[in-house]
Amino acid sequence: MQPDFEQRLISAIQPIRHFFLAQCLEFAMTSGLLSRLSEASPAGGDSVDSLAQDLNLHPERLTGLLRYLEGEGIVTDSEGAPAITAKGREFLEFRPWYELLIGGYGATLRELPEVMADRKRFASRNGTMVGLGSCGMSRFDAVPLVKQLIALLPEPPSALVDLGCGDGTFLLDLCEGGSPGIGVDPTPGSIDIARRAAAERGMSDKVRFVNATAEDYMAQVTPETTGAPCFVTAFSLQEVLEQQGRDATVEVVRSALAHAPGAHLAIVEVDHRPLDPAVTRHGLGNAYYNPYYFLHQITEQRLETQPFWEELIKEAGGEVVDCLTTAPEVDSTGLELGFLVRGQ
Repeated sequence: MQPDFEQRLISAIQPIRHFFLAQCLEFAMTSGLLSRLSEASPAGGDSVDSLAQDLNLHPERLTGLLRYLEGEGIVTDSEGAPAITAKGREFLEFRPWYELLIGGYGATLRELPEVMADRKRFASRNGTMVGLGSCGMSRFDAVPLVKQLIALLPEPPSALVDLGCGDGTFLLDLCEGGSPGIGVDPTPGSIDIARRAAAERGMSDKVRFVNATAEDYMAQVTPETTGAPCFVTAFSLQEVLEQQGRDATVEVVRSALAHAPGAHLAIVEVDHRPLDPAVTRHGLGNAYYNPYYFLHQITEQRLETQPFWEELIKEAGGEVVDCLTTAPEVDSTGLELGFLVRGQ
């Protein structure tokens, strides 16, 4: 036996450790456990039995999870009055990334044996969790990016129409204190969550939601006679592109721009540069975009490059007013692109 066997073993199985940790963290977040612990007073939290009853969990199973999380430095006093650590709070701040990649795509990789052999097959995903995570992440990057694009409009839009709205929080954030909105999404679960979120924020009269695909909605919507709306597609044209093809994607862009005189379209997509050393050597490029790129290779979505999107916009009769990216303190890769488009 080699003298360094144990050390090499520890190093080699770190991905397994992180696999378990990611799964358990995502459950601890979505079940409400970490949020509940974060709300406890400094004087002490609830007992395990009280937590189990309130969260509808079995106390013995919850104790086992808390022991595991204590071993990872996420909680303390797992068998007494559990409390969240500073490390645990740091994970909780980035909950949307876990909702997207673990909750949304957690089962995706189990389908590799089937999808890797057949280009016509795609791995499944949890659309509701994908929408929930994507919208949560967007509060840090895409929402500020789209707000910058909207600020470039010659006049305030008559409405914001989000094609692929997910759980609705993206559109609600954009419309708060501003324009009315319409959210469109093909996932019924996402629309249900969006309507509840609008009601909770007192915005049901201002923002409404429609269960439909972007292409179906655009084919049925009646053009406005007054006002100039701004359509928004954040990470949704990639879905139309893979599922319906380039022509259908062009038609969505064309229909939005032709909807009414002065209509604009704000497009957010991710530049596809999986082998660019500037991406692969970047901390966020390696931690987030590398798995993101692969997941989009096996699910029913298609990422493309910036020149591809610029050419497609031109083909649809659009003109790029400006192309922006995320604030460097949030994401310095420059991979998330925001296009403001108007009709030529």
